Amino acid sequence: MISILIPTYNYNVVPLVSELHDQCLKCAIEFEILVYDDGSKSQINSFNNTINNIQNCTFKELPNNIGRSSIRNLLAKDAKYNLLLFIDSGTFPKEKNFIEKYIAIKNEKVICGGMTYLKKIPKKPYKLRWVYTKKRERKTLCSSNFLIKKKIFKGYPFDESIKSYGYEDVLFFNTLKRNQIQICFFKNQVVHNSDDDANTFLKKTEYAIENLSHLVEQGKLTKEDSKVFKYSFYIEKLNLVRLATLVFKILKKPIVLNLNSNYPFLLLYDMYRIGYLCQLKTKK
Repeated sequence: MISILIPTYNYNVVPLVSELHDQCLKCAIEFEILVYDDGSKSQINSFNNTINNIQNCTFKELPNNIGRSSIRNLLAKDAKYNLLLFIDSGTFPKEKNFIEKYIAIKNEKVICGGMTYLKKIPKKPYKLRWVYTKKRERKTLCSSNFLIKKKIFKGYPFDESIKSYGYEDVLFFNTLKRNQIQICFFKNQVVHNSDDDANTFLKKTEYAIENLSHLVEQGKLTKEDSKVFKYSFYIEKLNLVRLATLVFKILKKPIVLNLNSNYPFLLLYDMYRIGYLCQLKTKK
């Protein structure tokens, strides 16, 4: 009936798998849980290997890193059931009837359950990731928690040209929309663990902005798909890209200090993203 697919990298997935396994047993359904580590070669995988001792569960270490899109496509290819439930390893079901709520929905091709944040507020330098999830990410479609029919996924897989972090999910869901595949959004959330410190999150943000720039250049996304690119487009039309880059370089250090604090300001995070994108444009 359902294949639960969990891509991971250097993360202990055992608690997540145990919870999902228990919920599937209570629902008395046919299921499998596949967990693939994307070549992290982490010592944590000694714990993850115990997943292979759990009924209907498989953990596999890939020998090399193949990227966030390719690993999702590989999981889907290896799945044996018609329903594919993708869940990120850094999340956890909010409710004990998480699986039950998904399988109760009939006739929808794609269902997104959404994301929420930890109730316990983390301290610096982990506060930025928590605030971003609370204010922004929980309101958007994301690949961290969605159900899709395998036939649909095979027709519109993730773009494997995207190897690093960021915007692969935006492109994926946009492709579905462009092909008149309706996406049903309902409240069946996973909780994000907010495990990235601010500097790690900013580095991932830079990777995401680089991906965004490439995807727009290739015509796979447009400026309308990202507010960051839309603002940078206006800056470019006003011939202010070099000035914006200079301002970014001057203000980068105090911005990073704020984003590492207990009071990160998301407007400064937006300025960081726009400034980094303008900096990329000046290098071309």
